[in-house]
Amino acid sequence: IIARLDELDSFGVTSKAGKRVGVDTALQVAAVFACVNVLANGCAQPPLHVWRQLGDGRRQLARNLRIYRILHRRPNAWMTSFEFRRTMTAHAALTNNAFAFKNRVNGEIRELIPIMPGNVTIEELPDHETRYVIADDRGDIVGRFGRRDVLHLRGISWDGHRGADLVRLARDAIGLSIATEESQSKLHANGGKPGGILTTSESLGPEQLEQIRQAWQRRFAGSGNAFGTAVLDKGMDFKSLSMTGVDAQTLESRKHQVEEVCRFFNVFPQMVMQSDKSSTYASAEAFFGAHVRQTLAPWHELWKQTLDEFLLDGAGPLYVDFDIRELTKASIADREAFYRTVTEMGIYTRNEIREMEGLEPIAGLDEPLTPRNMGTGNEGG
Repeated sequence: IIARLDELDSFGVTSKAGKRVGVDTALQVAAVFACVNVLANGCAQPPLHVWRQLGDGRRQLARNLRIYRILHRRPNAWMTSFEFRRTMTAHAALTNNAFAFKNRVNGEIRELIPIMPGNVTIEELPDHETRYVIADDRGDIVGRFGRRDVLHLRGISWDGHRGADLVRLARDAIGLSIATEESQSKLHANGGKPGGILTTSESLGPEQLEQIRQAWQRRFAGSGNAFGTAVLDKGMDFKSLSMTGVDAQTLESRKHQVEEVCRFFNVFPQMVMQSDKSSTYASAEAFFGAHVRQTLAPWHELWKQTLDEFLLDGAGPLYVDFDIRELTKASIADREAFYRTVTEMGIYTRNEIREMEGLEPIAGLDEPLTPRNMGTGNEGG
């Protein structure tokens, strides 16, 4: 089952603003695209590893398993792990559903193939199992499959079987954004709003008024002719118009719609380049940390539990985990102070610190340091 990844379903609903809102039109809204991009990259950027839990509490990378390479590097013949996770997360962010077919050879999973969300119909069976009816791009049914054959990344759900379509839920917020952008685009394209008013004390006939109007329209209409120099005759005067309350409301509406869209995606406005003059570097750094904890962490947990239960053995010892050290790494000065403290107290070994920094271990640095001036109450001497 191969779905074309360069197309998204165009089914949509009409918003209160009178605009049809579907996946294709929603992605044309800058705030929607930015939110989806932030979520998709946040789930695709951290390396994804398959770990094996050992009996002594330690863990090791399960590099000897085929599933490790599928998840970590290449889920199928034409996609990398980064591309696969970014595509799947984009599907889930927009529709709260992402699907991939588990292609097996002799019972072993050999590849994961993304399926367009619009090509899958979810059926709830009497025993509470879920069945996936998959169709091709023409609408012809290809087959019916269960969770054994379909990897389903499900976002927020009402019935526990299918995710609630976010584009439909946010249709009014997205529709108003589309309507606002269209009105502004038409305004600049047509030059319909005057930057001022031409006045004269002379009496002009309809033909003269029409000639002046057409001449003015040819010379100054459209964004390409903005800020041109006007030459007036017949005692004419140009009175400039300042921004009206309607103009101010339009600008405020555009800013407000960005925040409304961000609320639906649970993305901080700062992450989609929406900020105000009161923002500082310190506040931005705090928002970046909050973004990882409040926005990306639930998505990472969704990925991990879905892969653990419906791709791996579920009960262990195999499990997946994201390496988010690059997303949470502090400044060099802060890391230096932290490493010094936890190393001198014997909490971390020096090789563990080197591993946190992506460095190879060094012989002799596996033993924790023990401060000579500290000890437990049971120690003698």
